[in-house]
Amino acid sequence: MSEQLYRVVFNGAYTGEYDEAEARARFQKLFRLDDRRLKTLFSGKEYVIKNNVTEAVAMDFMIKVSETGCECFVEEIVEEEEGVDYDEKRRGIERRLRYRRGPRPGAIVPDRRLRIRRKKDRRHFL
Repeated sequence: MSEQLYRVVFNGAYTGEYDEAEARARFQKLFRLDDRRLKTLFSGKEYVIKNNVTEAVAMDFMIKVSETGCECFVEEIVEEEEGVDYDEKRRGIERRLRYRRGPRPGAIVPDRRLRIRRKKDRRHFL
């Protein structure tokens, strides 16, 4: 039987050891993040920051995150009977395009096939 795997989940909570600005700066330095990604991670949603690792690696990772002044937790990955991997499940989510509403009635919608898309589509008429 294979070894049990875990994932490290971060939800943007602070331990209270440092103030928020210092904790964010330490977290940003640890993961080498830009400001946009840092803001996304601290939005309050849960993000998997390490996936499919052993318990020792997950605990080591959790200790490093807690040293920055942020909280995270470790989840055990439950083997599903269907064999669907976490990454496959993420890719299988329906996209927003399905729920996008169509053009309003009476709107002029250009035919996309008539646009020049590539260099080979350009035709020079004399």
